[in-house]
Amino acid sequence: MNVEYLRWIHYPESKMASPTAVNFPSDSTTQLLPFWIAQAKSDHDLELAAKARQVAYGKHLPEFGDRLATPDQDDRHSDSAVLLAYSKLDGSCIGTVRIQIAGQQSIRLEESFALPSALRTGRIAEISRLAIPSRSNGLALRLMLIKAAYWYCRANHVDRSFICVRYPVDRQYRRFDLDDVLPNAEFIPMQHIGMIPHRIFWFDVFKIEERWLLSANPLHSVYFASSHPDLLDNIQSRTLLQETQGRLRSHG
Repeated sequence: MNVEYLRWIHYPESKMASPTAVNFPSDSTTQLLPFWIAQAKSDHDLELAAKARQVAYGKHLPEFGDRLATPDQDDRHSDSAVLLAYSKLDGSCIGTVRIQIAGQQSIRLEESFALPSALRTGRIAEISRLAIPSRSNGLALRLMLIKAAYWYCRANHVDRSFICVRYPVDRQYRRFDLDDVLPNAEFIPMQHIGMIPHRIFWFDVFKIEERWLLSANPLHSVYFASSHPDLLDNIQSRTLLQETQGRLRSHG
């Protein structure tokens, strides 16, 4: 991992860009990563994701990890996208995450909990199965997998995204300043996660950018003021360009 990149992750204030960088990709800081993230396209890709899940979850939840050793039906469903991170050093799979957008079927968390109607309006998605087998690059890789998932949701016009997180991993998500679906940070068993109690977070895809900017959240510089071309073939810049073109068309 590049030392300057780690310093930037922990002390990003010096990298904070002006608000115009949010809307104009050419003004943003470009950062190359020691890995790239791509969407799974083949059975082999899905098998790599399953293996990463088995190893990562198996460290703390062996039985559940074994259940994740092979791709499941959601991995191949048209509503889902499985993302994989590959090391630039040797091409090995070092992490994965899945996004399921409610379309032909409901998101999986709704098998265990009925979302309030106010949170079901519009287009919703669940970010799940985040797995990092090795601790190497763990923090930066986690941030970038979630960033790739965020921009995938934004590119696909998702209004709200949900993330289920078990204890004590939920503490790692404090930096994201997300909202709890349940009061008092309650945990409930999740059928699609081995009946393990999880806390349900959610965020508004198109409002969290402004929220982080106004609260001076350091992640604003990572997710919005800086561009990472290694994420899904530069999905951030492509999405911003499409949004800008859409606004120009709407104004004639």
